[in-house]
Amino acid sequence: MGEAAALASALCWAATSVGMARLSLRYGGAVLSGLRFLIASPIVIALMLVTGGAQQLAEASPWTIAVIAFSACVGYGIGDTLYVQALPRVGLQRMAPTTTALFVALSASGGVLLLNEPGGWSLVVGGVLVVAGTYVIIAARAEAVPDPEAPSRMGTAKTVGVLLLVAGAWAAATLLLAGGRGDLGAFAVSAVRIPAGGLTIALVATAASRGAVLRRLPTTADLPVVLALGVGGTAIGSVLYIYAVAEAGAARAVILNSTSPLMVVPLSMYFLRERPTLLVGAGTLLCLLGTLTVIALE
Repeated sequence: MGEAAALASALCWAATSVGMARLSLRYGGAVLSGLRFLIASPIVIALMLVTGGAQQLAEASPWTIAVIAFSACVGYGIGDTLYVQALPRVGLQRMAPTTTALFVALSASGGVLLLNEPGGWSLVVGGVLVVAGTYVIIAARAEAVPDPEAPSRMGTAKTVGVLLLVAGAWAAATLLLAGGRGDLGAFAVSAVRIPAGGLTIALVATAASRGAVLRRLPTTADLPVVLALGVGGTAIGSVLYIYAVAEAGAARAVILNSTSPLMVVPLSMYFLRERPTLLVGAGTLLCLLGTLTVIALE
């Protein structure tokens, strides 16, 4: 079930990436990230109360709560916000595979080296196949479907810096969560992590812009998409990912979650009218083989 949750979380993140790619040209990264986390907050809190997670939180140590909240500030406040902010300047085709590959490498290595998680050959081979397949798919699609409406792209040095910051923030947040969540369940963790991330982004963005960010909120036409991102991509996706980390381990959950760029392809074809290339088939095969290797072989 942990592996299945990781794949479902990957689908949620793929849909969220496509939605954010459509909206990121009109709204800032802080606006989109903050809103989707604040929208998701009451949902995960309600799920926590219904499933009895409140008792778990009451019994948790202050240190555990602090670590979970800090992981949200790092992963959501820095990683997700910077990801959305950089999408128009880097491009989804370049952003998705590179941040995913770096995230996989950093998190899987950290899970094995720091958390004593199993790191057999199936994990290594599966991770390599998934990352290789992702690169083939996105690189092929990027060549075939240029984005003439995108703003000027970042230079190489700035792009590398952004990719490292995003992937590093995600990896650090995942390792903090895996090592510091204690015995808390997915709903209890989400009830702390998602509101903490949303409040951090909202308060920092409002203070940094001196309130100007409040004048760039989504219009009525875009509000349904933002609501969908908050409910499906953030509330449901985050709970699934946290459950996957708890049940499958950080290293395995991260590698399976890295199939999200693969899932971006059909979603982009339908919603963004992007066309595939012949190399997409080869990349798909590599990703599927890697996923099966991680799940089936121990």
